Amino acid sequence: MFTWKAVEVLDMGIGFFGFFTAAVFVVTVVMEVTGGQALGWALALLALVTVMAALILLRRRMLADEARGGAPVSTAWGGSHREYERRRDR
Repeated sequence: MFTWKAVEVLDMGIGFFGFFTAAVFVVTVVMEVTGGQALGWALALLALVTVMAALILLRRRMLADEARGGAPVSTAWGGSHREYERRRDR
């Protein structure tokens, strides 16, 4: 049975928000260069960057807790889960 790990779900969120952050950045630059109304786009970009920073910090914290012996949240070494457990238990 396929189960999602917490970090994998977080990685998908980072990718989702990362795509829209890049898109809003491009729109903001175009609006600024062409003299359009860029304030709304810039505020949206600020919100997206803030969400991205929070997601990345949460991911780092989860992996650091796991490395200190907390609950497993990822299969960071790739391959099988058994190989991951073997490397983690060293």
